[in-house]
Amino acid sequence: MTELPNMPDGYAFHHIGYATTSIERERSLFMFLGYMPEGEPFADPAQGVAGCFMTGHGPRIELLENLPGEHTLTPWLDAGVRMYHLGYEVDNVIAAIEWARQQRAKVVTPPVPAVAFGGRRIAFVIFRHGLLLEFIERHGS
Repeated sequence: MTELPNMPDGYAFHHIGYATTSIERERSLFMFLGYMPEGEPFADPAQGVAGCFMTGHGPRIELLENLPGEHTLTPWLDAGVRMYHLGYEVDNVIAAIEWARQQRAKVVTPPVPAVAFGGRRIAFVIFRHGLLLEFIERHGS
């Protein structure tokens, strides 16, 4: 088995991204498991998704669904993948991307402001084995 590099110091796990066709249905499921909504629901037209965060007895979950007419999550949903990304807070999103590139990851979404994080920048990278990471800049740029 190939040894993977350690995450750099300062990367803090934030959430698991969970794709769904119905946030309402999934919210009920997670509430049954002891989760509660965290913050306000959001819509991010630039990313084509609506979402909300849930916290409970496990890791924070970000429930996401496509906005009407958008298809951001469709490839994941069509493939039957629900838990599709891991989100990490980082001090510098550009440095995080460079670290990922050194590990042969590809940038899926370059740094953009995100509604879910009050305009802080996020970026997505995907690794050869299919792991999708979201980097969330701790502080606004």
